[in-house]
This record gives sequence, structure tokens and C-alpha cells, in this order.
Amino acid sequence: MPSLMRVPGYQRLVCAMALNQTGYAMAAVVVPLLIFDVTGNPTLTGLVSGLGTGALVLLSLLSGAVTDRLHASRVLRVVALTQAIVWFVIAGLLTFEGASIWLIAGLVIFAAALGAFDAPSEQSLIKQIVAPNDLGSANAVAHGRESAAEVLGGPFAGFLYAIGPQVAVIVQGVAHGLASILVPPKTLVSRNRESTEEDGENSSSIINAAADGFRFVFSHPGLRGITLVAAVANIPMSAFILLLILSFRASGSSAFIIGLISASFGLGVIVGSFFAGELTKRIPLGRLGALALAFFSVGLLLLTVVNHNVVATIVVLFIAGLPLASFNSAIGAYTAAVTPESQMGAVTTASTVPGIFLMPLGIFFAGFGFDQWGVTTSMAILAGVSAVATALTFVHAPLRAIPLLSELGDQP
Repeated sequence: MPSLMRVPGYQRLVCAMALNQTGYAMAAVVVPLLIFDVTGNPTLTGLVSGLGTGALVLLSLLSGAVTDRLHASRVLRVVALTQAIVWFVIAGLLTFEGASIWLIAGLVIFAAALGAFDAPSEQSLIKQIVAPNDLGSANAVAHGRESAAEVLGGPFAGFLYAIGPQVAVIVQGVAHGLASILVPPKTLVSRNRESTEEDGENSSSIINAAADGFRFVFSHPGLRGITLVAAVANIPMSAFILLLILSFRASGSSAFIIGLISASFGLGVIVGSFFAGELTKRIPLGRLGALALAFFSVGLLLLTVVNHNVVATIVVLFIAGLPLASFNSAIGAYTAAVTPESQMGAVTTASTVPGIFLMPLGIFFAGFGFDQWGVTTSMAILAGVSAVATALTFVHAPLRAIPLLSELGDQP
């Protein structure tokens, strides 16, 4: 790990993504609270959050190919800066009484959609910066850092929201603005090929590159299996935190307590990330992903019992988060190992989009399910869906056959 952190540009990438993801973690608490407090409608709250994720999914269809054409560092910097501007505009609207909640919701959805560029940009930069044998550790750091942002961002957002929603939103904008400054420039990123302005201007070339990424993923048995499992698993993964936020807010819990609840899962992922990099080198990636997802499913099942108790919910969320870094690290390391550098952005989005296209349904379900059946029944449904995803990892032969990271190498 120390040698990895000494790689030129890597430290800046870690810091930039940490700030970006802190902004996202704050939004995950602030946006549901804002919509729910203004409208008092859980279904509408889930709908707005779901539309944001849906817009992200649609933009993801081309975001990887755009990243490959325009260079990941340039794309990530522009996107982070744009997000900062959007959140500053939202903060300005919140200072005026009677500001349209629909306009604010539209800007929230736009900001969420811009997140489509984060994963392909980061994975592309990691592929260019990091040695093949360190891909597992680099992905473990990425997911641990994302969880650290959730741990800090959730309670911090709740604390600031209690002062004033606009205060929390301004801090989100500052986080994204600082991220845009810290993105490593092209001069710190070693590349084997150069992007051209003509590539960036050729929309048909970008569309073809995106299509090539999808063809690569669906012709590869391992990536195809991962995509199938992720599509099912992301329904409960996208819904369970929002379901708990709505439940505790409706029962009168403070924004700060809700922030702590949302952060506890991320804290578990952080602790788990200390072991994830080493586990990707010692346990076959297919088996590691299956075990991690099974652990998460058990956590959701426990939440059907303890979801009315704050302390018990926090403890269960922490435990359920422990294996998630291993699950995500296994996926990220495997994808990076089998993907050519020139297609890293397109393949990242091609493998991500099918895996997240059901996330808006999960997020909407959190609001609708809470409205119709309450938290316990809705959580039980999510636990059942997670169990289905876990079963797929055991019965799908190409997934079971994914070997150790060291046995993959840097395959073309």
C-alpha cells in the first residue's frame, strides 16, 4: 500500500474522489430529507431520488466512451466543477421563500446524472496509473475511501441540515469544487496512447466505442455473469438506506441521527476494505464475491427484525457493510485485469449500466414500499431479492470459475 500511494498522480486521484464522494454522501441524506420535509410524501421522495439514478443510468450509456475519447482527467475535472456550480445554484434557490421544489428537484436530478462519469473516469485513471498486481489493492482503496466519505458525509450532512438546508448544500458545492482542482492532470498520468481532438468531436466514433464496450462485456462469460448478478443485487443495495431514512424520519428522529444511521454501513465497508485488497490475492474472485453478497443478504434479513431500534440498526448495518469492499474489489479488479486500457472507460460503463438499470426501481420501491407496507415488510422483500442475487453467484458456472487475481494477469 505505501508503494501504491507513492505513484505519481494517485494521491491526487484519491483525494479528488474522496471530496467528490463526500458530496454524494451528503446529497444522499440532504435530498431525501429536503423533499420529504417539504412534501411529506415518501413515494414522491423515492420518485425524485429514483429519477436521479435513472438519469445517471441513461447518461452512463455513453459516459465511458466519452471518457476514453476526451481523457479521464479532463472529463472528471469538468464534471466536478459543473456539480459544484449546480449545488451553489440550488443553495441560492433555497434562500428564497417559495422557491419551486420542482425546479430544485430538476437540478438535483441533473447533478445526480453527472455522477455517471465518475466510475469510468476513476477506473480509467487507475488502469493507467496502477501496476496490474496492485489493481485489487487500488480498488479496495477506492471502495474504502467511498465508504469513508459516507461515514463523514452522512452525519456531517445531518448536522449542517439541522442548521439550514442551504448550508449543507453550499458545503456540497465546495467539496465538488475542491475535487475539480485536485484531479490529476494529464501530465501526471502515464498513457500508452494519446487522445485527439478529432476523436472528441466525432460523435459516431463515441457511439461506436460505446457499442464496442457492450459487445466486449456481453461476449465475456465472467463479465456477463457479474453484470447479471449486479443488476439484481443493486435493487436492495440502492433501496435499504433510503427505506431506513424515511422510517426514522417519519418516527421523529433528528437529521443528525439519520446521518449516523446512513454512515454506519459505510463504516463497516471501511473496516472491511483493510482486508479486501489482500483477500483479492488469496481467495478466487468468484468465490469472494459470492461469500460477500451472502453476508450482505443476512444483514438485510436481520434488519427486518431490528429496524425500529437505532442502536441495533447501526450495529447490523456496520456488520453488513464489512464484506462489501471485498465484493466490489473483486468486481473492479477482475474487470480491470481483463480489459484493454484503450477500452477501460467504455467497458466500465458497459458492465455498470446493465448492473444499475434496476436501481431507480429499487429507490422508488423504498418510498412506495414504505408508504404501502411499512419498513419491516419492505425490508423483507429486499432481503429476498438479495438472496436471489446471492444464489446466482453460486449457480452461474463462469462466476464460480473466476480465479485468483494473480492468475488473470493483464489480459488483453
